[in-house]
Amino acid sequence: MGRRASLEGRAAMRILLLTGSYPPMRCGVGDYTASLADSLSRVGVAEVAVITDRRARGPGSPSGVEVFPIAHGWEVSDLRTILATIRQWGPDVLHFQYPTQGYADKRLPWVLPLVLSVLRIPIVQTWHEHLPMGSLLRSVALALAPGRLVVVRPNYEAALSPWLRFLTRRKRPRFIPNGSPIPRVELSDSERRDIRRRLNSSAKYFVAYFGFIYPHKSVELLFDVPDPRQDHLVLIGPLDQDQPYQRALRERAQREPWKGKVTVTDFLPGEEAARLLAAVDAVLLPFRDGGGVWNTSLQAAAIQGTFVLTTSRERQGFDPSSNIYFSKPGDVADMRSALRQYVGRRNTSRATDGYASWESIAQAHISLYRELLGKAE
Repeated sequence: MGRRASLEGRAAMRILLLTGSYPPMRCGVGDYTASLADSLSRVGVAEVAVITDRRARGPGSPSGVEVFPIAHGWEVSDLRTILATIRQWGPDVLHFQYPTQGYADKRLPWVLPLVLSVLRIPIVQTWHEHLPMGSLLRSVALALAPGRLVVVRPNYEAALSPWLRFLTRRKRPRFIPNGSPIPRVELSDSERRDIRRRLNSSAKYFVAYFGFIYPHKSVELLFDVPDPRQDHLVLIGPLDQDQPYQRALRERAQREPWKGKVTVTDFLPGEEAARLLAAVDAVLLPFRDGGGVWNTSLQAAAIQGTFVLTTSRERQGFDPSSNIYFSKPGDVADMRSALRQYVGRRNTSRATDGYASWESIAQAHISLYRELLGKAE
């Protein structure tokens, strides 16, 4: 099946990524997979392809990544097409991403690594959340599948229950950090003033949220922490009228005391989102379960040098080197105090220090693939 070619000369490795979501679908893991695929391809030692959902049909990758949008709902009936595509493309490594919005509640994606292990192609999984993900049985199926494991959260194994740690021990989890989904930009004072002027508000401060809007993100706290007497809210993300939680947020934005003091941008291209994050006075990310280096919204804001107020279960207080303040999840009083103290503070040092570049992330994956293929030979 897979090519056990020499890793010399031409692009020797053929890496096939499998993900439930991929641009233009809106999913953080889908965006991650696209960035990883492009970065692996640009490094120049691997040919890269992606199997994903049919809703991911869109313009091709500028880096030459081949995309197969062949899954019609991730039903069992998709297995034949997935198998045929794998056999035709001939990968050296199959690399799965979990979880994704595109998988929805379907069973097939969670057993694919176990089922496809019969092909005897080396398998890698990336887990973007702690186990259990979805149901316990689905998580066990992932854990029992052979192959290696990439995690984007530090100290992953320590957070697992003892029996899940036992199930995953042979995978030898490797921490490879996540990266920002948008670029870093540098704005002049006049550019920053122009962007703020276009928000059409006389507020003293602009406080933003960036990312997908779901209940576990606790976006509703943006109406509780900032002060409507001096702050203007900027929600950088889509608010779908058909989603009850998002509809409730939009209705709240239209009521006093926030009426006329909230801007909802919907989805923005990466460069435009970066410029807006670099122009505001603070970014508030009050996640219910806490944030960290694995969170791409946090990274996207922090690399712009803007003050970030987020939550954490592991650390509290202000980190001047990153310009981030960590509150306990749900501690509105502490978040209010921190916002008033640090709003408008900008990180004038190298804001990208401490965050992985996509090139370094790709190189770390290539190192793992080489190790895996070397053992397979």
